[in-house]
Amino acid sequence: MHKNTGSRAFQLAMIFIKEQLKEPTALFWILLSPGAVFYLLIYSKGDDNFNQDYSAVTAWFYAYISSSVAFFGFSFYIIGRRESGFIRSFIYTPHARAVFLIAQLIAYSTIACLYCLFFYMMTRLPFGGYSTYEASTLMIRFYSCFILFCSPGLLITALPLNFQTANTVFSILSFIMLALGVAQAALPEPTYFPIELFNPLSLGKSIMQQGIQSLWKIIISIFVTFIIALLLACKYLRINPVWSRY
Repeated sequence: MHKNTGSRAFQLAMIFIKEQLKEPTALFWILLSPGAVFYLLIYSKGDDNFNQDYSAVTAWFYAYISSSVAFFGFSFYIIGRRESGFIRSFIYTPHARAVFLIAQLIAYSTIACLYCLFFYMMTRLPFGGYSTYEASTLMIRFYSCFILFCSPGLLITALPLNFQTANTVFSILSFIMLALGVAQAALPEPTYFPIELFNPLSLGKSIMQQGIQSLWKIIISIFVTFIIALLLACKYLRINPVWSRY
């Protein structure tokens, strides 16, 4: 790999970050909307929820936000830049693909961590004061969840999907995961495990609640799977838009 790959990827990542932060719609749907739903649910159940463990109460929300950043940020914008002609115009060599994907990863890893921190600041005070250690621990767990969802997201980018169809696919996946999560919450505890096998959101919730040390084997497999998916994406990244005749 070229010596300047890292610097070029970092410079491109800064452009992607600025581009994303200029979109208030993404900020609303990914961060502010879950925050509003969180407070509505918490207050509807009474003040006793604020006496519970913070990570246990918020685990589902952190997992959902991480999936949204991975699907509608990291993966969706790969498809969007392909369909806009950006990839065909500027990214047509193996080195350029590597730079682009690394930049995309750096950009949305940064955005994911920022969203995690913002959600923590939005929701922590009713449970007590802020803690740097707790925030750092939650961010590590959150990033593991983000990587978990990036792997299927990368595989979806290899499909011949246009911008609108990709949005529909990611929306359907999010809905299915949420529906399975609701079903899991309504079922007796012994039936949880079979549902978790088919619902990455449940696994993300477990990571946020139980931590890295308890699930370290799963965490390692998540990162190994992501590295494989990233290498495959780098090799088989679609260059031409779906609408293109070339």
